Amino acid sequence: MTVLAAGCGDDDGSPPDAAMADGGPSDGGPPAPVDAQPDPFDASFMRAGDPPAHSQDDTLRLNHIQMEGTHNSYHREPDPVIPDWDYDNEPLDEQLESQGVRAFELDTYWDERRLRWEVLHIPTIDEETTCDLLLDCLSTIRAWSDAHPGHHPIFVQIEPKGNAFPEGAEGDWRFDQLDAEIRMVFDDELLVLPDEVQGRAATLREAVTTTGWPTLGEVRGKTLFFFNCSRDHCVRYANEGAGLAGRVIFADARADDPWAAFRIINGGGSSAREAVEAGFIVRSRAVSMPNALEQSEGELQSELDSVLATGAHIISTDVPEPRDDVALHVAMPGGSPSRCNPVSAPAECTAAAVEDPALLVP
Repeated sequence: MTVLAAGCGDDDGSPPDAAMADGGPSDGGPPAPVDAQPDPFDASFMRAGDPPAHSQDDTLRLNHIQMEGTHNSYHREPDPVIPDWDYDNEPLDEQLESQGVRAFELDTYWDERRLRWEVLHIPTIDEETTCDLLLDCLSTIRAWSDAHPGHHPIFVQIEPKGNAFPEGAEGDWRFDQLDAEIRMVFDDELLVLPDEVQGRAATLREAVTTTGWPTLGEVRGKTLFFFNCSRDHCVRYANEGAGLAGRVIFADARADDPWAAFRIINGGGSSAREAVEAGFIVRSRAVSMPNALEQSEGELQSELDSVLATGAHIISTDVPEPRDDVALHVAMPGGSPSRCNPVSAPAECTAAAVEDPALLVP
């Protein structure tokens, strides 16, 4: 099957009056006029075919996997070098292709001039990036996914920075624009959506903790987005706490929130394991800069093993490949590149059933 998709710059109209604010975070330019349209975006994508079926696609579920992710996945080392940010990540498609990465983190700022979401770490002092706009980053992921549709879902964490979502109509409009930009690159049938996971359950939380997540066969070749947001932003995005109906992104949540499905628990430990056992998908971190520069191989291995043992589904790192000044890099033990989750997966699960390199392409 071949799928063609194109996005263009005719979003859902102009921003509300509140768009007349300060210039963008990195360019210092003037704000766009009230009646301005977002910068144009035009891209075409071609799907290589239907995702090749894997042997346990009807039984393994989305929360039965454990994968490697990268922290600040777009990041390039600043000049001059600052120890905290002394790491270079390869372009997103190279991470997918050669490093076995299946989860990304993208820091996003609202660009008042272009009326688009841009991706960088910190304006002026640490803004080098492999993909300038969110649309650029997503297009890179989509192109790789189209060429390798047999992958298990790719996970993309969105972390808004700066005054991303001000109060009132302007902030609400930006939430909608974030959803719209994702949908400009990914058709709904290529996304794992909150509504799809919730199904007929009363809440998303009920769905993932009782019915369970979709099977890998239902979501293979797709991409899933989740929010690392402040409590206020998460509640606002979740339709003022009512749930994620109509939304694209799974928002970070407390265990008792009706939209609870994803939990960001960076310290690992018992909290992460309890969340995994409850049915939530958990993102955690291990082998992080600059601490990794001072830790021995044994210390780093102990940290990594501890986080892996919690069953956290995404292990995000600053060191996804070997480097001379860090004693250990993160690779998923026994993965191909991801593996069966040590806490939630059934005993019969195999890494090849999660994702088989021989079945990435039709």
